[in-house]
Amino acid sequence: MASIQRFLDSLEAQKKRTDLAPGGSLLPFATWFFPEREGMALLVGPHHRVLSRTLDRVLKGEISRLIITLPPGYTKTEFAVVNFIAKGFQINPKARFIHATFSDDLARENSDKVKSLIETEAFQELEQVSIRRDSKAKDRWKTAEGGGLLAKAAGGPITGFRAGYMDKGKFTGALVVDDPLKPDDAFSPKKRENVNRRATNTFRSRLAHEGVPIIAIMQRLHDDDFAGHLLKGGTGEVWHHLDLPVLIEPGMEYPPEWTHGKPIDHGLPPGPLWAEKHTEAEIEVLKADAYTYNSQYRQRPANIEGALFNMDGFGEWRELPPMEFTRIYADTAQKTAERNDYSVFQLWGKAKTGGIYLIAQVRGKWLAPQLEATARTFWSKAVSDGWQPRGMKIEDKVSGTGLIQSLSMAQPGKQLIPVEGIQRDKDKYTRGLDAAPWIATGHVHLPADMEWTPTLKAELQAFDGLGTGHDDQVDPLMDAIADMLNTGQFSWEGAI
Repeated sequence: MASIQRFLDSLEAQKKRTDLAPGGSLLPFATWFFPEREGMALLVGPHHRVLSRTLDRVLKGEISRLIITLPPGYTKTEFAVVNFIAKGFQINPKARFIHATFSDDLARENSDKVKSLIETEAFQELEQVSIRRDSKAKDRWKTAEGGGLLAKAAGGPITGFRAGYMDKGKFTGALVVDDPLKPDDAFSPKKRENVNRRATNTFRSRLAHEGVPIIAIMQRLHDDDFAGHLLKGGTGEVWHHLDLPVLIEPGMEYPPEWTHGKPIDHGLPPGPLWAEKHTEAEIEVLKADAYTYNSQYRQRPANIEGALFNMDGFGEWRELPPMEFTRIYADTAQKTAERNDYSVFQLWGKAKTGGIYLIAQVRGKWLAPQLEATARTFWSKAVSDGWQPRGMKIEDKVSGTGLIQSLSMAQPGKQLIPVEGIQRDKDKYTRGLDAAPWIATGHVHLPADMEWTPTLKAELQAFDGLGTGHDDQVDPLMDAIADMLNTGQFSWEGAI
């Protein structure tokens, strides 16, 4: 038995030496080192093999401009940042990398993961890469062999360091950009423009020469996000593009407007990209939020050039100011089928210092009994939180009419809620035009950290008043602007 075990051990050692040779693939490299760092085996999906195969081509010098788009949570940072950079140092300890992502904190965290992997005993058995003792900063460190890594926020200064060096005959490093925008920032034209402009100005100037690879790996957030900017010719370069949607759909065409993208054939069969992460049933649930699904998961963000609202005009709050008064606004759906709109309740406050603030929201698809129960629960929560709303205002139409009657009718054991009906006397486009100046001038504030804020912003960004996509959250927001900021956008029925 002992001799058999020694034989098996020798086979394992031989396989490890083969898998982890400098010329080996990234996938076995990541598979070997993941348990070393995380204490668990890497659950390998089909997309990992495609990612590895594509990144191997960068390390071999076959690709110098690469975009990878894939859903959030699909280990893109693990492969394209941590393991790719560490593998690069195994190939060439003199390699020099720049890593950029949406925040300095995340950039430092990723940088520290690379450094920690290199310093493991298992890695040092492969390649003697020494981190200089004077490299204490997590965002910038050097190897004794002359290589190093600089990690910074994509929108911040990147100075005093270049990716790669002047030796075009070998791999000398890369610039790796991972999610340069936060999801919330994608709805700000100024923040998008700031990052996109750096693709032409800052990033390319930080390469030792034009042959040094640039990798941009991200989830799509907006038609004009960083990947969209590059694919539509923002730098004038052609980019190899590995496009991995959450669901591989037969016959899915490559958009003609991506004139500077060179699609890579992933060769994956139809169905979920990584069934262990998202089954087909779970993907169906994701589709409920159409904008987020099409952008972050399907990698096909809708073109929203016709949107009415200036997203930079919205204020953000983390702490609320003292309020003059609060009120609840509601928009109810006619039907609860998947393709129909949601019902939405929003609690708004008018600050004593001016401006209005969205304090709370609930959104869902409810039949009449659940709709009434939700309205009462939302009201009770607002009261228990100390807001004392002046009333609830609901569009007096279809399911809203029934809700108004239910809430205003005396019922045993149920609180009588002061409710009013809204008769909207303008179309959505005109109402949007009325609301837009208040938004553009900073009078409307949204919560910074609520879990539903990104979905709300996506809906606001896409709103064109012409019926494109969902607008269930926009309607009560426009009602609040009209009522609290006195735009005269609709007339009121009397109190019910």
